Parts: sequence; structure tokens; C-alpha cells
Amino acid sequence: MTKKAMALAAGAVAAGALALGGWFGYQQWTEPLEGHVLRGYDATSPASTAPHTENVFTGRVVAFEEQRSIEGWTQDVYRVEVASVLRGNLRGTVRVTYGLDDGSTDPLKEGSTYVFATNAWADAVKDGHAQLYQGEMKPVDQAQLNVWKEAITIPAAPAPR
Repeated sequence: MTKKAMALAAGAVAAGALALGGWFGYQQWTEPLEGHVLRGYDATSPASTAPHTENVFTGRVVAFEEQRSIEGWTQDVYRVEVASVLRGNLRGTVRVTYGLDDGSTDPLKEGSTYVFATNAWADAVKDGHAQLYQGEMKPVDQAQLNVWKEAITIPAAPAPR
């Protein structure tokens, strides 16, 4: 085999390998991606979640309103009456969206009071406030309230750019 034929054969093999690799790479990206939400904090820890919130408050669940998809996430929407504010300036009744990253949540109980750690959605009137804390939601008690009071003393995280 001449040098020219060997160079052409090597070029053809390299081009084929690149094309085949590109094809398999493309196939990987055309299938739905699964995984977890990426956060810079532990959403199951009050101390880690609190610095990323606009509002931390206790609120009594007045009613379950609906379940819907907001920005691609299935969320339960609750009407919540603000009882006491630890951070922020919410008053009255607000809408809170609640849904865990893995999609499995126990519904909040009407009439029960919980600690909510939220940020407003882009359209706070329509979509309400997103519950950022992803830990166990149980009716508030003094021990839990003390944990959140300590957590909000941690300086707020800088807003994302």
C-alpha cells in the first residue's frame, strides 16, 4: 500500500469514528433527561434553606386550591393565611405552591399551621409563592419554630445573576 492510500484510509477511519461518535452523542441528547434539581443548598435543612428565601412565616392552610404545572413542575397550590412573619413582609392570605423535587408529597392539612420558607414566583399574584424547604412538613411546634428563628439569622445568600 502506498503512503497516499494509507493516509486516505486513515482519514476515512478517523472521519467514520467522528461521525459515529457524533451520532451516538446526539442520540443521548434526544432522549428525555432525568435527574434532580440542582441547588446550591440542602433544601431539607432549615439552616441551609433560610438564606435563600424572601419570606419565612407561619401560616394556617385555609384550603387546597388546585394541582397544576408551574414552570414545568407539578405543584399543589394552597391558600394560606399568614399567622406570624419571621422574614419578609407578607400579610393576609397568600397562595403557596408546594411540591417536592421527586414528585411525592403528602398533602398539607386544612386548618393546620406550618412554617413556610418561600420565594415569589415571577407572577406572585397568579402563581403565588414557591415553598423552597423540601424537608418534612409537619404542624409547627415551638422546637421547630426555634430552629427556623435561628436559621433566619444566617445572612441571606446573594441573588442569582
